[in-house]
Amino acid sequence: MTGRLIALVVLAAGTVAAEQPRVASVPIAGLREGESQSVAVTSRGRIELAPAVSRLSRPLASGDPAQVLAVATDASGRVFLATGPDGQVLRVASGGETSVLYRASEPLVTALLLLSGGDVLAATAPGGKIYRITPTGQGRVWSETEERYVWALARRPDDTVLAATGERGRLLAIDRAGKATVLFDADETHLVSLALAQDGTIWAGGSGRGLVYRVDAAGHGTVVYDDELPEAKSIAVGAGGDLVVAFDAAPAPDKRPPALRLRVGGAGEGVSDLEGQSGTAIQGVIEGLSSSVSDEGERLRGKLVRIAADGTDEELWRSQDEAPFATALDREGRAIFATGEPARLWRVESPHEVSLLATLKEAQATAIVRESRDLVVATSNPAGLYRLSSQPADAGMYTSPPLDAGGTARWGTLAWRAEGGGRVEFATRTGNSADPDGTWSPWKGSLTNAQGSAVSSPEGRFLQWRARLVGGPGDPPRVTGIGASYATRNRPPGVRDLRIDPASGAVSGKATLKWSAADPDGDPITVEVEVRKAGESTWTSAVRTDPPAAKAGETTSTSDGFYKDGRATWDTVTWDEGVYEVRAMALDEAANPPGGGLSSTADLPIVVRVDRTPPEVRPKRGPGGAIDVEATDEVSGVARLEIVQDGKVIATPRPTDGVADGSRETFLVPAPASGKAEGRTFRATDAAGNTAEAQAPEP
Repeated sequence: MTGRLIALVVLAAGTVAAEQPRVASVPIAGLREGESQSVAVTSRGRIELAPAVSRLSRPLASGDPAQVLAVATDASGRVFLATGPDGQVLRVASGGETSVLYRASEPLVTALLLLSGGDVLAATAPGGKIYRITPTGQGRVWSETEERYVWALARRPDDTVLAATGERGRLLAIDRAGKATVLFDADETHLVSLALAQDGTIWAGGSGRGLVYRVDAAGHGTVVYDDELPEAKSIAVGAGGDLVVAFDAAPAPDKRPPALRLRVGGAGEGVSDLEGQSGTAIQGVIEGLSSSVSDEGERLRGKLVRIAADGTDEELWRSQDEAPFATALDREGRAIFATGEPARLWRVESPHEVSLLATLKEAQATAIVRESRDLVVATSNPAGLYRLSSQPADAGMYTSPPLDAGGTARWGTLAWRAEGGGRVEFATRTGNSADPDGTWSPWKGSLTNAQGSAVSSPEGRFLQWRARLVGGPGDPPRVTGIGASYATRNRPPGVRDLRIDPASGAVSGKATLKWSAADPDGDPITVEVEVRKAGESTWTSAVRTDPPAAKAGETTSTSDGFYKDGRATWDTVTWDEGVYEVRAMALDEAANPPGGGLSSTADLPIVVRVDRTPPEVRPKRGPGGAIDVEATDEVSGVARLEIVQDGKVIATPRPTDGVADGSRETFLVPAPASGKAEGRTFRATDAAGNTAEAQAPEP
């Protein structure tokens, strides 16, 4: 039974002897599987108070729409949502009351822009119309862009409106009367994102080639970044002129097996593969053929890139699973981005660390807009609206995924490392099912000693801990490592696949025995090979292999249940000849208290024949000059007969029954073609390798 430490964050490095506590690490990504309430989890395994998240919108009486494609706010705290597929513009009052401001004839409202007088510009698709909507909900077509899509809107200080469009990838400049002219024509199908710098520089992101453009006031465009992903989904501009750009790609297509469609002809023509023919269609898949979609390995789904004012770039985050739908900068200049599914909010702490701030109940977080201090986040499927505060929450809770000891365990102490002010306290619970349910113990303890607090939860295979973080003076609390020590009830080691070399199972001297052994607790294993003569009841130890002494920094454990091969040599010289049963027994006594070790044996013993006596060979003359050779061996059996002449084997005859495998075998050796058998010797070998020879009889 081996004491150990399970840790979600590595608390120490290296391995130690099996009888001492060890450190096991869980991938830091596993922290995301826990449950967070106002707690952020970073990609480096830190747990800290997250910005407070509060819901802003109340559901519509008729039900919220499915998608939010854009969000905008005004100075009074009202929020406007561009939605689909019902083509609505929603208005959310500061108290959360949600109403429909305007309904367009097109299915999608793709972009919003608030004007100084309180009117709202709403771009729609398909058709590329831009509506001007008054605060009372009266709307009219303000601009016919003659483009199919308008994906983003922005406004210059001179009140010129900029529109990023598709399917021709144009950036439009629209005057106060709604007249649109082409300012920049990109070499891309769509322009999908827009941002204006304080100096008036226009930044535009494309879809199709993943290009980021810088466009000046005269409409001259330059590519500043070319990404491997096809779409620059969202752009945020910092005060110093640097950009944070969110790139995404479509999800990988489903792998489908090759399909087959047969059509039974309606005019007695049998089976036809021509579309449009009458008759009954039979469809199915072709088994055994590979998918029509090739396996491209790890397919990148999304990334976040910072582009500095001098043109240098730095990747901040990437994922094979999640795509960033929107990004913005908080008041400290840190990038906040939104993904799905489910809807998640992230913050970039450094180029090599991101924090998961919140997981929302909707499917995607699709739009972010900056208020004076806070951020407003819109979600889709269904539509929702949240405020992400600029300040951390006063308190938060994080519940870990269950930790698995591999067997019923006594849990010792919980230890962690904490930084900052405030207070951190832990509670634990245990159970024997992988998913916590009603059979688990209740939460217990208010553990506050970071150096090691005793776990008072009862024995159980699984343990779950819960951390409560409370802010206070100074920096908010941060937990950077959590571990729980435990000792499992001892479980027996296992041994299997016992085998012998030579494969014949017969030996005259030394035999090599091989097996595979493992211990579910990772204890070092002693393997003892025992033998007994056939028909006897007492087993006797033949050879014992103790685990090697561990060197500094090494362990003799068997890697927690993974079988490892072992071997030993059994010298049979001092053993009586005969048939023996041989078994292997695995023991873990060296790693347990006196009397606490357990053992197990291989499923079935193997049979080994110890034979040091050579076979007997009796040749005699037969009819027509042939020779009958009888070979006998009572212990291991006759394996073969060889004809030797002038020191060379000239033939190996078969026995009369076809197979040399019995204790008595006869061989019929025909007369040689020359008619002379003088000088020939018959050499018999038994299964243990013993040999005997006899001369051919005189004629």
